[in-house]
Amino acid sequence: MRLPYICIIILHYKNLADTRECLESLQKLDYPHFSVIVVNNDISDHKIVLEHEYGDFIKIIQNSQNLGFCEGNNVGIRYALADELTDAVLLLNNDTAVEKDFLGKMVEQDADMICPRMMQFYNKDKIDNLGIVLMSSGLPFNRTDENQKLFCPNGGCALYTRKLLEAVAIHDQNPHPNPLPNTGEGVSYFDPLYFAYCEDLDLGWRARNAGFEAGYAKGAVVYHKGSAIHGKLSDFAVYHTYRNLIWTQFKNMPLTMLLRRLPWLALGNLAITAYYIIKGRGRVILKAYWNGKIGLLRMMRSRKENLKQKTAPNKTILSLFEKGLFPKQLMK
Repeated sequence: MRLPYICIIILHYKNLADTRECLESLQKLDYPHFSVIVVNNDISDHKIVLEHEYGDFIKIIQNSQNLGFCEGNNVGIRYALADELTDAVLLLNNDTAVEKDFLGKMVEQDADMICPRMMQFYNKDKIDNLGIVLMSSGLPFNRTDENQKLFCPNGGCALYTRKLLEAVAIHDQNPHPNPLPNTGEGVSYFDPLYFAYCEDLDLGWRARNAGFEAGYAKGAVVYHKGSAIHGKLSDFAVYHTYRNLIWTQFKNMPLTMLLRRLPWLALGNLAITAYYIIKGRGRVILKAYWNGKIGLLRMMRSRKENLKQKTAPNKTILSLFEKGLFPKQLMK
């Protein structure tokens, strides 16, 4: 049986040292069938540096501007899927390093979206995340306990099969501003309107609605430095996370599910708002929720298209929610 051919996509923006360390770990992989695409969102001379140092080991796609995490990765995915050899793509943050057997362990899983065991880079015995857990409140968190329900992979490292990506693709909605020939012009996988944050939950939710399963590759170990660009709790991260979360919930929940979850969703929003107000950052969280709500009209077409593709029963999707407002680990 032929081993799947995997295209690894690394989005580069600043932090050249991180990208080098990531690529050096990938050069040690013992898996025989893979390629590496570096999508350069940085307009500096890093493309020249990386081409000189890594040669034929990588293919570099140079964007004309910083397209953000969503569209930057879309550019890479389109390019990867244009090659008929590509069975799956693996998105990998540039601030990571992997064990040499990592990729083989990933493809062993019988699922169409797979997350690894991601550990902290500077404390390798401590879990960074094991994918995303989605609470009853509609709030997503890093999954840090294998007993928690896995909703979908975290975008920091996620393997998606061609079958899944083609099934959940967004067509002719937001054509990208940096077109490449013969790479699926007009097709997106992460919603470009998000720019960054919560895009992994949105894609994973669309996949869950379409009946796809998520897998966890416990033996596939990745080390993650974490939030190297914007900071873990930067205003940029807070704003885009919670604005995009409102859009994600709206786009992927049928009316009956929205009404059923409404008390929990409202409680989750209130809890997050109160938390950031207490932290002295009320302005950014209120702006996120305000812009999220007034942006719902822009999401109507996406909602219609998403729910048209939905085949999984509401009961199945609701069973994937972890009970509670927050994970128990945060309450300790």
